[in-house]
Amino acid sequence: MNHLLNLTKKELRELLTPSSVISILVMVFIFMMIGTMVGSEMDNATAPPVIGLVNGDEGGEWSDFAIESMYIFYEETYRVPHGEAVGYIVMLEDPGDRLLIAEKMIEEGLDTAFRIVPGFTDSINNKERTLIEEYYIFTSTGLLGAATSTVSSTIIPFVSGCISLELVKDVTDPAAAVFMLYPVEGNSSHTYINGEIYDGVTPIDISTSIMSQTMFVPIVIMIIIIMIGSIVISSMSSEKENKTLETLLTMPVKRTTIVSGKLLASAIAGLIFGMAYMVGMVFYMGGFTGSMGGINPQDYGLGLGITDWIIIAVMIFLAIFSALGLCMILGAFTKNSKAAQTMTLPISVLAMIPMFVTMFSSFNSLPGVIQAIMFAIPFTHPMMVMNNLMFGETTLVFAGIAYLLVFALITIFITVRLYKSDILLTGLGQTKAAKSAKGLLQKRKPQ
Repeated sequence: MNHLLNLTKKELRELLTPSSVISILVMVFIFMMIGTMVGSEMDNATAPPVIGLVNGDEGGEWSDFAIESMYIFYEETYRVPHGEAVGYIVMLEDPGDRLLIAEKMIEEGLDTAFRIVPGFTDSINNKERTLIEEYYIFTSTGLLGAATSTVSSTIIPFVSGCISLELVKDVTDPAAAVFMLYPVEGNSSHTYINGEIYDGVTPIDISTSIMSQTMFVPIVIMIIIIMIGSIVISSMSSEKENKTLETLLTMPVKRTTIVSGKLLASAIAGLIFGMAYMVGMVFYMGGFTGSMGGINPQDYGLGLGITDWIIIAVMIFLAIFSALGLCMILGAFTKNSKAAQTMTLPISVLAMIPMFVTMFSSFNSLPGVIQAIMFAIPFTHPMMVMNNLMFGETTLVFAGIAYLLVFALITIFITVRLYKSDILLTGLGQTKAAKSAKGLLQKRKPQ
């Protein structure tokens, strides 16, 4: 029994190492953060939306009735008391121009608005179908960011149904009742994208079309970074185990040259992975363009040109170079292949966090503190560069390139200093000071 207990304790000590416990805690933290973020996005998507309302038929009997019906919609759909519904419907003046309406929406911080067209009351009185126009502001969003635009699919039919019930109360002519069943149409959509108004499209249509980029690009970049990190760290641990690193460091070659050769070879391999990814993504997005949602994002100013793809390639290469610098720093402290497995954890975490964040949310919608943390993680920038280029966020793109360049240079500098020290051969904690102290203790031992 004692042998079993001792063996169990021994195995637990080997399995429950500080690195394994930390890795579990980190994964728990990541899932907690993802759950909180997704829950917040779901709450925002299902909460009563704040909409703008433009009454182009000011003083009309049926336009006033349509506005009252919208308040009833909030009361019945979202359980918002009639008096509080006023806070969810922001009345806007009618400038008579679609672009000016979009600009007023931006001033008020609205992403959805409806416009009761001029002559709304006259059309209904003349038994003619009329319109409630839909206006949207489309910006870079996560998976659930465009969900609020679907309110038009329920609120306009609700208003039309209320008007229909009011019209058919005293109707005896069946032919007249055909019009009265559907007096209001809601298929006139206008979406504001990058300073332009586009007709006949909603944010959910565009989000569906570019979902391939939103979902899969961060995943592919994460895989590339983790794969390169694992290869580099494992290679360094293998060199230590096989004693080839000691031989290399004793050769009459400058340490800077050794570091440069390792980084250059790894960077070329990373560039090959990155270029393969770029080529695959060009064909991948080309195959999906226009097929999801039935629209082509390029028709709405959301396409990527040759210059954009060059910027993306540069961003990915710098991110790979930054990852290599981190990996070589971590690899310097590995003693064997077992230790190398735990050293890949920081790289994996730094790649996974921005992947999940960029999939479910946009950078601009994050709190300031979270934005700073995300910006500090080098792998965030290649994951959101496509969205930033699509929506004209060039300042954030070039700031990311500058940060990645500085980050890569710092990691290279640290790597060179490590290769010039004795840590690579003696390991952490076995520096000259530690060895001197050990020798002093041995001298004081009685013979």
